[in-house]
Amino acid sequence: MKTDIKTSLSRGFTLIELMIVVAIIGILAAIAIPNFAKFQARAKMAEAKANLKGIYTAKQSHFAEADSFQCPNGGFCDWSTSAKTRYSYAAGTGDNQRTKLAAVATQDDAICGADTSLVAETSRTFTASANGNLDSDDACDHWTISDSGELQHHTDDILVD
Repeated sequence: MKTDIKTSLSRGFTLIELMIVVAIIGILAAIAIPNFAKFQARAKMAEAKANLKGIYTAKQSHFAEADSFQCPNGGFCDWSTSAKTRYSYAAGTGDNQRTKLAAVATQDDAICGADTSLVAETSRTFTASANGNLDSDDACDHWTISDSGELQHHTDDILVD
C-alpha cells in the first residue's frame, strides 16, 4: 500500500499561515477600535440632547401656563432625571438658577462642571446647557438649547456645526 505523502504532512497550520491570520486580526482591530470609540461618544452625547429636550419641554409647558420661562421652583421647571448622568445641567439665572450636577462623579466634573456662562433666562427667553467631558481630553463638551428649540454643540465655547 502506498501512503499519500501529502495527506500525512497536512496536519495543521504552518507558522506563516498563523502569522498572516494574526496580522489580519491586528489590522481589523486597528480599524475597528477608533470607530467604536467614536460611536460610543456619539451614543453618550445622545443623553445631553435628550435631557435638554426634556428641559425645553418643561420650560415650554411652564410658559404656556404662566406666560414666563422663569419657574418659581428653579430653572428646570420640575424637570428631573432618575438616571445617572454623564453631563452637568444648568438652567435659569440669578436667584432662579438651578444646576443639576452629574450623578456620576468623575475627575472631568472638576474640569467641565456646571458651566453657567452659556445659560441665560428672562421671562420671554431662555438657554439651558449640558456640560461634560466624555473622551477625557482637554476639551469640554457643551450643549445648549434655546427657547426656540435650537440645539447647539460647543466645544470649549467654540460652536461646532
